[in-house]
Amino acid sequence: MFSVSNVNAQAIYKLVVNGTDITTKINSRLNNMTVTDNRGIEADSVLIELLDHDGLLEIPPKDAEIDVWIGWSTTGLIYKGKYYIKEREYSGAPDILSLRATSADLKASLKRKREESYHDKTIGEIISSIGARNGLNVIVQDKLGSIKLAHIDQNESDANLMTRIADEHDAIATVKNGTLLFMAKGKSETASGQTLPEVEITRNQGDRHRFSDTSEGDDISGVTCYYYDIALPQKQKVTVGNSSQNVKEIRHALRDRETALHKAYAEYNNIKRKATSFSYSFSRGRPELIPEMTFKFSGLKSPIDDIVWLGTRVTHKLDGSGGFTTDVVLEVMMPDADDISQLVDNERGDYTGIIAYYGSAGSPEKVTQGDQANPKRLTYLYKNQATATRAAEREFKRLQDEMSAT
Repeated sequence: MFSVSNVNAQAIYKLVVNGTDITTKINSRLNNMTVTDNRGIEADSVLIELLDHDGLLEIPPKDAEIDVWIGWSTTGLIYKGKYYIKEREYSGAPDILSLRATSADLKASLKRKREESYHDKTIGEIISSIGARNGLNVIVQDKLGSIKLAHIDQNESDANLMTRIADEHDAIATVKNGTLLFMAKGKSETASGQTLPEVEITRNQGDRHRFSDTSEGDDISGVTCYYYDIALPQKQKVTVGNSSQNVKEIRHALRDRETALHKAYAEYNNIKRKATSFSYSFSRGRPELIPEMTFKFSGLKSPIDDIVWLGTRVTHKLDGSGGFTTDVVLEVMMPDADDISQLVDNERGDYTGIIAYYGSAGSPEKVTQGDQANPKRLTYLYKNQATATRAAEREFKRLQDEMSAT
């Protein structure tokens, strides 16, 4: 387990430009460095600001290659990736050289518009085709890769196509270190199936946080998506959630029922995620943190401490005085639905009981309250059995009160 509890630990870093280690040369010149690790297709980035008080710094060429490591003197360096300089700025006084670099894994060919049609192909086959023609290795999670798409037309870039397929299936499409990855959102594992470490956080002095919770997610009870069926004259629809209350409709009709079902499920999850936001800043940097790790907190408030959180963006900041902080943007973790059809359309809305999930995303456990003939599934993944039980009891009592009122 990573720890920087040693008060004598010093923030350290290593920069290699076009194969040459320049760390010693710039140690006294670092003003600040920011490394941002994003989830999805958005490129990772690094911003480096160097002091040029004596005018001896040379401006490196655009597209120069930078390898970045950061860490602590007591635990060592952690590699944060390869970046390519896309912007150079020289300003003063005082004279400062600013270098902005991105992971640049999104090749120009991925952004080029093309026309293509795929018929009766799996997601794995389509993503593999995209990877092959763009010279990328490909890793697709088995569960997603086996989903068959009856037909899909491409009149867009490969980047847009794989993002569209990802959006329809609550997934992430990204390119990291020359590999095209297609994985389920919130699975907290690598595309090859390795589970990412779980991070347990007890609030420390100096750490900062920001939590916001709105009623918007509660106001939407379900999502309806329309689709075409060649055997029927009119558009059909499928709803994930409860269609008897406030339902959001996706107006754009999709190509078949299976795609519409996945799209409705993805949008339903997206609405619930966006209703709650949380960010946490570590006063002592955590270089090992990356997006898609799960977080469990203690020492804050119950709406935060009771559930599991998922990291979506991680930003590391180092400055010239030895400061090193890490900021994490998080979203609520949701239990995985092995069978999406179980979530489809409870038109009557007469729930008979409650199911709450807890534990890990890959293999959640559940607790129940009431009759399970037609249960309501709670949205969030809870931290442990105790917090899941309390949530299920609260929701079941509310359900009983509503039934009594009618």
